[in-house]
Amino acid sequence: MRIKRVFLKIINGFWAIPAVLFIRAIRPFFYIKFLQIRSNRIGSFVFDSVYQIILKLRQKKNFYSLLCFEEPTSNDYWAKFIKRQKAINQWSWYLYYWNKKIPRGDKHIERSYLTPLSRDLIGLFEKSRLNLNFQSKENIKGYNWLKSKGYSDGEPFVCVMVRDSAYLESNELAGEYDFSYHNYRNSNIEDYLPALDWLTDQGVWVIRMGKVMENPILTKNERIIDYPFLKEWNSFLDIWLFANCDLCISTGSGPDCISDVFRRPLLFLNFLPPKGVVSWSNSMTLLKKLSWGDSGKELTLKESIKYDSLTSFGYEDKNILVSDLSSEEITTSVKECWNSMRDHSEMKKDDKAKQDRFWEILKSEPNSKGFQGLIHPKAKIGINWLRNKGEDYLL
Repeated sequence: MRIKRVFLKIINGFWAIPAVLFIRAIRPFFYIKFLQIRSNRIGSFVFDSVYQIILKLRQKKNFYSLLCFEEPTSNDYWAKFIKRQKAINQWSWYLYYWNKKIPRGDKHIERSYLTPLSRDLIGLFEKSRLNLNFQSKENIKGYNWLKSKGYSDGEPFVCVMVRDSAYLESNELAGEYDFSYHNYRNSNIEDYLPALDWLTDQGVWVIRMGKVMENPILTKNERIIDYPFLKEWNSFLDIWLFANCDLCISTGSGPDCISDVFRRPLLFLNFLPPKGVVSWSNSMTLLKKLSWGDSGKELTLKESIKYDSLTSFGYEDKNILVSDLSSEEITTSVKECWNSMRDHSEMKKDDKAKQDRFWEILKSEPNSKGFQGLIHPKAKIGINWLRNKGEDYLL
């Protein structure tokens, strides 16, 4: 495969090198830049490709971006889907490659301000009229798969993504890199089972998502589908299910970006770090508990943001203990979220004040700079969870 890639780079150089030189020559009159979208991780691949397409559609007339992505990708179907969007110019990857090889090409490299984080700080997803549509035959394929599991037309289904270490440990780079720094983000799927059973009691189908997971769900509930352990797993269903679910429940992992760009409601449970809370979407979030190792006292929100970390080692070095939500807290929050999707009554005054204070602290802390921007009207923190926090939490 590597030899084939080198060969293609050389062969395509015969047209790409003159084209790059021509593009540089016309820069005073028409400015063309190249941007390579990250494709090695599904969250970045989905989020960044859609975001960059929206930006491209808003460009000035004398400026043009050629968008491409590195191949092979983290999801073959998404690569096919996104190529159908006219704003993606995959052939321009050779221009991108040779522009980087020929000296003085920096002015033609589009620098995405999404790097290294995929965040919609200015609310482009909500403002955009970009239509991400599946083909009719693809929708039929998706619903036929659901029906093969017992699903009936019109029934709601929820996608559940509870992160563990299995996917990164199965990565081809696992032998070269220690991915254990992500472990603080992991959770136990068994803690979610009472909540999932409650959803099925409401007539909901539950699909546990993921390409590779550590352990199957220990349940005989026929309305809970343990998708990662089925033989029919494929890259199409990975995308289609997240894109069409009635709700995505996630611990904060790359695949939930699929539901995000397709504007599906989101429920984040056991989320960390605090400064990374998704504020630009119709979402509800509950954080993991952070407490001091010496005293056991829970950190305030300000402390949680000030001393947060993007690695497990960072919390350990600061002597901060990371604890998951209890099974009862998870069940209560799932009920709250699901019922609020059907009951649009206004939030109580005291609860609204706590919500406003949470967002105020989150946006004002220096450590949140670059992570927070627009707050979606339907973005909120778990109401019951916030009620149960001590008075000091929002000081």
